[in-house]
Amino acid sequence: MSRLLSLALLALVMAAGPVLSDQITLRHGLGETTLDPAGVQRIVSVGYHEQDFLYALGLAPVGVHDWFGDRPYATWPWAEAARASLNATPEVQKGMEIDVEWVWSMEPDLIIATFAPLDPQTYAQLSQIAPVIGPPDGYPRWGAPWDVELRLIGQATGRAAQADAVIGQLQSRIEAAAQAHPQFRGHGGTAASYADGQIIGYPSRDGANRLLEALGLQSPAAFDDLAGDRGNFMVSPERLDLFDLDVVLWQVDAPSRAMIEALPSWRATRMAQEGRAIWTDAEMIGAMSFQSPLSIGWALERLILQLDAALDGDPATATDLPR
Repeated sequence: MSRLLSLALLALVMAAGPVLSDQITLRHGLGETTLDPAGVQRIVSVGYHEQDFLYALGLAPVGVHDWFGDRPYATWPWAEAARASLNATPEVQKGMEIDVEWVWSMEPDLIIATFAPLDPQTYAQLSQIAPVIGPPDGYPRWGAPWDVELRLIGQATGRAAQADAVIGQLQSRIEAAAQAHPQFRGHGGTAASYADGQIIGYPSRDGANRLLEALGLQSPAAFDDLAGDRGNFMVSPERLDLFDLDVVLWQVDAPSRAMIEALPSWRATRMAQEGRAIWTDAEMIGAMSFQSPLSIGWALERLILQLDAALDGDPATATDLPR
């Protein structure tokens, strides 16, 4: 009888279908991905800054994608302590595009591509390797806020509670900084850069401009129109006037700064006459570009010092960070 009972129970289980794991389905900008967060062991980050988000959640990726800076493990100073605490020594993919064969060689069970050069064809190829989490749904390319991105990664990795905690702590710091500096409110400000003889501007959805807005500064509405659905726009140096705001965060190296200050129209700007230009060093360029939960926290106090100097009404106040 016991054998017959066992066979009957087995038949009931088979009729009910396979035993389900704790799978979830997440929607992102390139579709829907179903996965079991509890089964995630080997994470590969193919985007430009996602390693920071993983480290902030206490996760060690086995592979990451280097953006710029050529730092060991593609890790900048703000994330180094978190990486070291996890003993993370990820393999690093160089080059701007995603190397699908390299990703395959990493044998991942989850691919994070929330801020990546990801098109539908590459997404389909990566999805043959492992579940892929693309950019947050409902935002232009490169345009999702850092907290939305972190929540999506947290859900995919079973770290939703940790993500909420990180977001709450960092948002509280930003809000406290804004309240402590009411003099920032109502001023116009933006991030800008310079390359190939052109000035590069950014829309309000850019990460650096979002942070400036959280501190009370407003990016010109015209910049959204100029950028359209792109992540930035370029204008000739003759349109330097577009950037003559209450404060401009120039994310440029020393040679580019020299080129900007050598422009015939530079001396007539408020940036030159009233000391409203902030010139970032290499690490601040990296931090403001990454706009990750770790880089924002690292850059916040430095940015506050520079904004305070640029907006104090005294052109003699240096906006450079002290060495």
